[in-house]
Amino acid sequence: MRPVRIETSIENIGHDPRVKEALNLISLDFRSLMSVEGDNMRVMCEVITDQNNPIPPPGFSVGGVAVNEVLETWQKGTLRHYLLILTIEDDSISQLFGNGDVGILAGSNLTRRGLVIQFSGRQSSVMRIVEKLRESIVIDKVSLSQGAKGMVDSGPTLHQLKTLKLAHEKGWYDTPKRVSIRELSQMMGISKSALAEQLVKAEGRLIGDFIRESS
Repeated sequence: MRPVRIETSIENIGHDPRVKEALNLISLDFRSLMSVEGDNMRVMCEVITDQNNPIPPPGFSVGGVAVNEVLETWQKGTLRHYLLILTIEDDSISQLFGNGDVGILAGSNLTRRGLVIQFSGRQSSVMRIVEKLRESIVIDKVSLSQGAKGMVDSGPTLHQLKTLKLAHEKGWYDTPKRVSIRELSQMMGISKSALAEQLVKAEGRLIGDFIRESS
């Protein structure tokens, strides 16, 4: 199956204690799947922090995720980089990854904007993971790789999607409209012109996707 990219905004997952801990970091980027043994998965990740927020030490654990080992550290400007081995324990790991026919891809990461996970492998196994994730989190967007073009982001971005959802919920697309552009911009904390631009871009992407799928 072509690589699948799953995205969810931080508002959907910020309540999770593992995410709360990770938000002390600048970013956490997946680098490699090291091993899967039963319901335990070992992954290599690169973590970036500033000088005021050191990483938790080896042995630290929250919600089934433990810092196993720090492999390397290096400084780049004011930022500190760590190469870590994390152990993830969950009773669904063996069910989802035990067959060895699906993998997590580079580009998966957790930042203060949200979570991105990319998978590739047997279609049935990938879709089983997607459905399992849908049971626990709100997935804002699912994208497919477009062959040699790689992961093509043809639909609205997460921020544009958030704007569209708010506009729809508040009645921007009703007839007559139940909310003004000024009210929407105040809710989003941006200017009227910036909001209007985001709506036009998001609508354009949605219409473009619809036309491509219909042709």
